Amino acid sequence: MRRRKTEQTEFVPFGPFTLPRTRRKKIATNKKAEFWRNIETKYPGLSNAVGCYVFAINTSKGTLPWYVGKTMKRPFARETWAPARISQYQDILRRRKRGTPLMFLAAKRSREGKFARPSERGQMDIDLLEGLLLESALLRNRKLRNPRGTRQLQSITMSGFINGKPGHPTIAAQRLAKTLGSA
Repeated sequence: MRRRKTEQTEFVPFGPFTLPRTRRKKIATNKKAEFWRNIETKYPGLSNAVGCYVFAINTSKGTLPWYVGKTMKRPFARETWAPARISQYQDILRRRKRGTPLMFLAAKRSREGKFARPSERGQMDIDLLEGLLLESALLRNRKLRNPRGTRQLQSITMSGFINGKPGHPTIAAQRLAKTLGSA
């Protein structure tokens, strides 16, 4: 029996883009237009695209993800700078005294190779990518600030793979982790 060919959805990562800050270390919301104008100069159409995004903080120890989001009905420019998102970023920055706030964007491409636009219809592929990004981000930062989607991921444990208990995983757990590329 032959397998049907699966149609692929392409997501293209962009960034990191440094978010502008005030002297008081808050996100400079008055520089939103300038932020997106700079991105549009390099990547025309990206501000109006949809997909997933990651808010992270870069320090001397590396870059750590703090929030993973998606946008399907609104473009990146509106979703990532919405008052609720800015409030979340500000809260994270308040707790993290040092570091540079960054934004990564994973834009969905249409079949024609252009950036996918906002749509009222469900876009299951964006949901799936968000789940994968959440899983990866949680492995790097247990204090991820996503209110939904992370509680279930944190409640699952599997030795050698995700949220394993302290101690040495079994040989089977080690082999499976290696097979899946997580070891």
